[in-house]
Amino acid sequence: MTHRGRIPYIGSMMSKNRLHLTQDKIREALISRAEAFGAKRGMSLSSIGLASVRDSKFLHRVKNGENFNINTYQRVVDWLDAAERDGRAA
Repeated sequence: MTHRGRIPYIGSMMSKNRLHLTQDKIREALISRAEAFGAKRGMSLSSIGLASVRDSKFLHRVKNGENFNINTYQRVVDWLDAAERDGRAA
């Protein structure tokens, strides 16, 4: 985390003005990516949450606007990266 709890810049969401991301934008990006991955691989958000962070309700809670820990977010992103790279479904 950076000064005053702001989330660091993330690749495709960066602008020339170095836009600081909000929790809502990060939430939307994570859910969008997980849903796209799930649609491609035939996995539900529950299955992705269980496989990535051993919590089948994590992505549902994030989608419904509950707070999340940036470390847990990163574990999901890391799992999605590896799963896409390896072509695995679970």
